[in-house]
Amino acid sequence: MYHVPEHITGVCHPLISDLYVKTDFHHKDKPQDVLVINTKTKKEFEQEKFDDYLLDLLGDLDALRSQAESKIGKFDRIDIRTH
Repeated sequence: MYHVPEHITGVCHPLISDLYVKTDFHHKDKPQDVLVINTKTKKEFEQEKFDDYLLDLLGDLDALRSQAESKIGKFDRIDIRTH
């Protein structure tokens, strides 16, 4: 469990500004380890390009999950936060 968010380095994507794992204690059954992907802001891209990058990010999600798991181990879910 990650009581303090653990930042992950070495996983790259043009849309990702920050990547870390935290523990969500609000789940009914048990706490969940969550990979949080923070995207860059829409201001950094033209609207059309941001949408294209977001689709690419979703398409690359399995590869990003594998890269993150190789660095920090298993987690229960992924949250993507767009700005």
